[in-house]
Amino acid sequence: MKQDLTCFLSGGPAPMRWLLLESLTYIEKIVVLYPNACLTVVTEIEEAADLAEFAGMDIEWHFGDCRRGKLPFPENSFDAVLAENLLTQAYEPYELLMDISRRLTDVGVLYGDFLNVRYIGVLEALQQGEFPVREKHLYAKTEMVRLLDDTLFKEIDFVPGDCDEHSEAEAAWEAAGYVNVNHELAVSRYLFRAACSTASVANLKGLYSPEVRRDLARILHRIEYDVRREENIARLRELCGREGIFPEYLHDFINEACCHREKVFRLISM
Repeated sequence: MKQDLTCFLSGGPAPMRWLLLESLTYIEKIVVLYPNACLTVVTEIEEAADLAEFAGMDIEWHFGDCRRGKLPFPENSFDAVLAENLLTQAYEPYELLMDISRRLTDVGVLYGDFLNVRYIGVLEALQQGEFPVREKHLYAKTEMVRLLDDTLFKEIDFVPGDCDEHSEAEAAWEAAGYVNVNHELAVSRYLFRAACSTASVANLKGLYSPEVRRDLARILHRIEYDVRREENIARLRELCGREGIFPEYLHDFINEACCHREKVFRLISM
């Protein structure tokens, strides 16, 4: 089985800001899936901008090695980053992922992949005293979870990118004591989707501006801790009316933002 990162992408008309890092083969796919997207591409291949398949596309090109130094963009610049093979060739994976997470919005998503160090082909080579991959990084899935957690990603999904058919060799490694959850030993490459917010928090952040959410959180915390309670209840009602904050959203926001939720619900319903 073989699939690419588009397996995570549903497409749509939203004018998303995409950053593609050395992933030229995905440019046309993103344009088809997200026709209103704004694309920024970083690549070492300067000739790519003149290729016929990209003619007429609205692409902001940046040329250079994205593995070196910081990305040349302000923080919170992109809704999505796609980076195929980047972690395999990264000089400092932690620093690179941290840099990417800062360039994403607070509801942004990173799409990437990595080579599985627990793949049977790798284990069999090691068994023979060989390690055919020298200049590339390989990762275990549990290690990748820790790396993404440490670089501020909150919700992570994995799917096999390249996967062998189940075989006797796989069963033999299991019999030797190797853990093989979801046939991990047969997967040579994993694809992942890493989001800066959990799905529930992303839904809350997507409806109102950061300034409105910040004001809402500040007012709710003052109500929660009895700081000029009546004044802040009035401010809450005024904010909800002015910004069109509906009851279901307010309920979910309180559940995410407040520690003493029942107290806040009781006070604002009085």
